[in-house]
Amino acid sequence: MKGWKFWLGMIVGIGALALFARDLEWGPFLNAWEDLSLGWYGLGIFFFCFSFFLRCPRWKLLVSDLGSVSFSLLARAFFVGMLINRILPARLGEVARCVVLKRRAGLSLVGLLTTVAVEKSFDGLALLTVTALALALLPAGELPADLQPLFEEHRAKILTGAIGVPVALLACAWMTPILLAFWEKRRPAGAEVGWMGRFVRSGISGLATLRRGSQTLVVVFWTGVVWLTLVLSAYCALRAFGFELPLSAGVVLCAAIGISVTIPQAPSYVGVYQLAVQGIMVSIYQIPLQEAKAFAIGIWALQIIPVGIIGFACLRSLGTSLDQATHVEKELEASE
Repeated sequence: MKGWKFWLGMIVGIGALALFARDLEWGPFLNAWEDLSLGWYGLGIFFFCFSFFLRCPRWKLLVSDLGSVSFSLLARAFFVGMLINRILPARLGEVARCVVLKRRAGLSLVGLLTTVAVEKSFDGLALLTVTALALALLPAGELPADLQPLFEEHRAKILTGAIGVPVALLACAWMTPILLAFWEKRRPAGAEVGWMGRFVRSGISGLATLRRGSQTLVVVFWTGVVWLTLVLSAYCALRAFGFELPLSAGVVLCAAIGISVTIPQAPSYVGVYQLAVQGIMVSIYQIPLQEAKAFAIGIWALQIIPVGIIGFACLRSLGTSLDQATHVEKELEASE
């Protein structure tokens, strides 16, 4: 039985897709595809898939305190999760990749889920930092006329927030496992450990990497490389459609896409994703509407289909099925 998140995502996705398609003009839309540069488009696919591969060493570092797991197994579990994210709503792939790794490597599911939460926190900080820095450092004239005075007036605040907020949040994340470990030591000797205690202990293990400054810096490094590669992918997609825009446009586009995929929507990010890309291209970069629609479909296909194919290949190599990978109730119950 489908949950409320599934139906909410379907309603939002179908509604957004209807808005996206209502003013579609087939002639100009198809004309926008005629001069597509396959070289730039293929390079965009490469950078996007590579950015997902680069997430695997980062996740392996976060998982290292939970137990030993091969890079091959971890990478395949990761891409299976990305496949499920593309065909099911509610980000079920994030749970599924942890379940696959638990089944194969015997690691704590709560600990694995904690590492995913840490991973997503780093991605969120990267999204905040890169977007704010890009907007604050844009040369005069690269922002629409009505936005330029606003950013000129608050440029210093944007720069301070872009650097200060992530640093403050990172410091909190660094202190969290230390405080939790202190709480664990204060627990009376011989006291019975219930499911809540096991949950906290697993969570501490998942956050253990953040106690070591050197490993935290490595995670920050991999996060930066991942997002730089995503920006390069978006820039290649822009060039594939013949848009002569600055590299900063790739940053803004990544920010818009990153925000849009957090909204409940239909499977494969259909609807909200396309509207977000279309809005950025038309409102900020003054791209004609039908060309913006073509680009929205083009970059969506670039980001959805290739990673999905890799995920399906990984699913088959693990000898499991989509049904097995997505039925996680028993593992979640066992972790309580």
